[in-house]
Amino acid sequence: MHSLYNALVAQHPRQLTPVRCAQSTIAQLHRYLEDVVLENNLSALVVASLPTSSERSVREVSRVKELSRLVRSFFLSVSPEDTLASLVLKRGKENTKAVILRRTDQDKEYKRFVVISDARFSALLVSVNGNEDDEEAPGDLVIWTFEPDVVYSALEYLMARLAAEHPSQAKAFTKAVRLSMPKATSLQLTLGVTTKLARLMQEHAEREIAVNRIATTIRNSLELDKVLLTAANEVGRALNVQYCAVRLEGALAGSEMTKCYFRSDVALDNPTKDELGGELDAIGARLSNSPRTDIVDGDNTETKSAFARAAVPLIYNGSLVGLLLVHSDDGSRVWAENELLLLHTVADQLAVAVNQAHLFAQMQQQALTDGLTGCYNRRAFELQLERDLHLATRMRQPLSLIMLDIDNFKNINDRAGHKTGDVALQMLADTIRSELRGVDTAVRFGGDEFVVILPQANLDGALIVAERLRSRVEQIEVPGFGRMTGSFGLATFPAHASSRDTLVVAADRALYGAKHSGRNRVCVPSGESSDAHGYPVEALVEDALVGDPSETLDSSEKLSSLRPLLPQSSTLLQT
Repeated sequence: MHSLYNALVAQHPRQLTPVRCAQSTIAQLHRYLEDVVLENNLSALVVASLPTSSERSVREVSRVKELSRLVRSFFLSVSPEDTLASLVLKRGKENTKAVILRRTDQDKEYKRFVVISDARFSALLVSVNGNEDDEEAPGDLVIWTFEPDVVYSALEYLMARLAAEHPSQAKAFTKAVRLSMPKATSLQLTLGVTTKLARLMQEHAEREIAVNRIATTIRNSLELDKVLLTAANEVGRALNVQYCAVRLEGALAGSEMTKCYFRSDVALDNPTKDELGGELDAIGARLSNSPRTDIVDGDNTETKSAFARAAVPLIYNGSLVGLLLVHSDDGSRVWAENELLLLHTVADQLAVAVNQAHLFAQMQQQALTDGLTGCYNRRAFELQLERDLHLATRMRQPLSLIMLDIDNFKNINDRAGHKTGDVALQMLADTIRSELRGVDTAVRFGGDEFVVILPQANLDGALIVAERLRSRVEQIEVPGFGRMTGSFGLATFPAHASSRDTLVVAADRALYGAKHSGRNRVCVPSGESSDAHGYPVEALVEDALVGDPSETLDSSEKLSSLRPLLPQSSTLLQT
């Protein structure tokens, strides 16, 4: 019966203008036309054909049964596999006016139609697949009208079609048409449908605006908290729910993040705000086991609830990355197809946004990280040192910089090969990281040269760290080569430098001095006065023995670590 569309368009080209609509919108229009019959108790002839579905909601089944009870004649064309075919017939022929026309044509173009004929009201809606000529155009082609002559043309076509395909039902259908001839359409009834249609179009426009705003935010921002908050606000307002929440979780999302929208009449101390976390946890646990849309609404007759809820999983490449939840305090509310479509559309957008943010974070990390050692690279060093110096200046705190490299690194590459050299660099980087605090930063400055930023560390504290690193480095056993050593240059802000560039130059000068005075040692810039950050070595040793209570080395360890410095006091202060 799909050719009903072509027959009507060809016969009434001026009265019928095909419009492209989403399937959910067409289904909603179909229900609006049937609502006129149900709400006004019209003893009409209703002929309907529905797309095949193996599952029907309670609402759909109830509507079909109510139509079959109320109308004068009801002819329903469905596939034999459709659940409606058996559900309606279970009532028995004596209890229903419905006639099931088992459809045999399963053409891909076929969608749906409904024809209503009554002395006071006539209407029709017919749709077909609209992508035959334009594969990129979304939606299906649909025509609808309230004109009695167009409706009668549809009935004439259906009478001829039934006579050919269902001859046993042809006589009953012809009689039903004669008893329900379309005469004049009531202006009041038609106005009711058009009012609903206008409201539907307005809701669609609002939801499209919401989706566009979310898409714009995703396009213009990689800040997930901003994207999630925009999505929660737009969906919550578009669906007029009590609250809407978006939660991210899982490996792709990283840390858990939740953003919420609450309707303006929800008080700050409302208990639902406290219960929201538990509700999200419970739904998240269910979706992790079975990632499918979780719905509680007026259709769930077996579980009467004081609220209506719909939760849609956020899935990317088969992995659950979060969920989108809407909650209404109207327990009788039933989520419409276009509302669920909105939730799924937003959920898909958010899943893509999470992946984009994850990829951006990976790219950003790769751009700032040395691939061989896992330390920050020189670009990251410049950014981090700038931030740490700014904080040190504002808080009036010292900051120290250790610059080091492997002594005679070329010998490792020449004697053991470049792969062994890479292993040596990796072992050095692991050793450095193991000795640092959480606020410290290890950087591969270039080649075999590394830099360590020590915020809030003055000269004596930084010397202890540098000497401990030097001692640890000379204990490294490089496979295929043996032991290695490193030279260290140390400079402190503001004692040795007043800016980022001069601090780096000072540490580099100290490293140069360590190399030219024998290697495997720690040096500070030459020509420094014995101010608060530049003690002579003897004073440094005394201060180190008193130490910081939080220091992990005991006095004997500190003395042992500083003993190599004692015979080189002139080198430390003057080279």
